[in-house]
Amino acid sequence: MTFSTVQEIGLERRDFIRGALLAIGAAGASFPGLSALEAATKVKPPFFDARRFAILDAAAETILPRTDTPGARDAKVPKRIDMLMIGWASAKTKADFTKVLDDMDSAAGGLAALPADKQLAAVSAFDKAHAADPAYGKFKKLVLALYYLSEPGATQELRYEHTPGAWEPSIPVTADTRGYAVDVSFGGN
Repeated sequence: MTFSTVQEIGLERRDFIRGALLAIGAAGASFPGLSALEAATKVKPPFFDARRFAILDAAAETILPRTDTPGARDAKVPKRIDMLMIGWASAKTKADFTKVLDDMDSAAGGLAALPADKQLAAVSAFDKAHAADPAYGKFKKLVLALYYLSEPGATQELRYEHTPGAWEPSIPVTADTRGYAVDVSFGGN
């Protein structure tokens, strides 16, 4: 069982560590770092409230929907954006992303409550109206980067070859052709 599997079934990290210590017979032993470890691994509350997280989830899934490959929701993009807002984002980025979500929701008249086809129309209209907004551009880039850096994005959406074979200057492109998972960055526009 991997640690991510442990998290997915809802087992707290400190309970997992206690269980592991118990399994190796160290439960009764003095471990002075355990309380510090527990304090460091406590789950922080989410950054976005439930309403904004629902908007984020709907927007990310509309930008990268599930098709024959996993979508943004499957790759846990909304959850990862929320975690980045807690541990990575500057105050300006937090304010910018919150405003983007609020503006998107306002323009759609309640994005999360709309059916998927209406969400697509609303996000498309917002995208056209805010194409020059740097905060919205940064939001979209982060959604894309987190998706393509995720395991489903890099291995199912893109074509992954650990050691690609010989260079092929020309290959036939079909409906099943996928891009290569090589580089996702925030460079450029």
